[in-house]
Amino acid sequence: MRDSVFYFFVFSNFLYLTYSGLIESARLRRQPLQLCSFSLVRFFRVDDMRQQATLRLRSGQVAAATKVRNAGSTGMIQVTRERHETPASVARRLRLAGGANRYGEANYRAIWGWNRLGWIGGKFEDRDAAGKLLREVVELRWEPKYPKVNRWHVERWVPPEAYGSPRTWYAQTMERADGVSVAALGPYPARGEYEHCFTLQGPRGEFVQLTSTIVEQVSRAIEWSRGQGRAMQRAKLYEREERRERAYEEWAFDMMGDAAPAMHGVPFVAVG
Repeated sequence: MRDSVFYFFVFSNFLYLTYSGLIESARLRRQPLQLCSFSLVRFFRVDDMRQQATLRLRSGQVAAATKVRNAGSTGMIQVTRERHETPASVARRLRLAGGANRYGEANYRAIWGWNRLGWIGGKFEDRDAAGKLLREVVELRWEPKYPKVNRWHVERWVPPEAYGSPRTWYAQTMERADGVSVAALGPYPARGEYEHCFTLQGPRGEFVQLTSTIVEQVSRAIEWSRGQGRAMQRAKLYEREERRERAYEEWAFDMMGDAAPAMHGVPFVAVG
């Protein structure tokens, strides 16, 4: 019974994030809707991507990882990362469910948090084991992309055109520190990039192992969403959003009507 409840939670969470992302994408970008999650849509916007990079940089786990620099020769902190490879059966099932992109790679994949690295550009501080500052440097570093490094994550491939042109990319991500220019999000993703769909974890954030049964549930959700026509998806999403707006307007008018006195407080008498 507990397993059934958990699988229902995973499936419903996937669908909720997917539809929420579609609605927000339509509002922010005014472009045709695509299958993606709320987290994925956030990465479509460069400003939000910069915030994600800042969040990762400020994370205690990532901050510790940034201190790993020439360990042994400089006496800096040595951090050992727990790494796990995605089982071949899991990768194969996700590929069958989500298909392949233009480069022959899977549209969906599962990856361990410590294995998922991404570019972060900015000013870094390297310290020794005692916390003494050794140096400050402005550069690009290959760091964990997600703050939850000890969880499995499901990602979806995003084509390069979703990030705009290279010129736009660098115009919006280039920053300067100590007179040095650095791309805060790294080089332009010319081959596209894998972005976050959701983190595999329990209702209370507890660790959940990546098993064939869970992957089967996720794959079925992906296959179901692919089977729905885009026009039908848009119609259903807009219809649901309209229902919400109408419900809110009715509630607001009812509240205003209940709060206002009869005849708006003007004295009146009944005529027989």
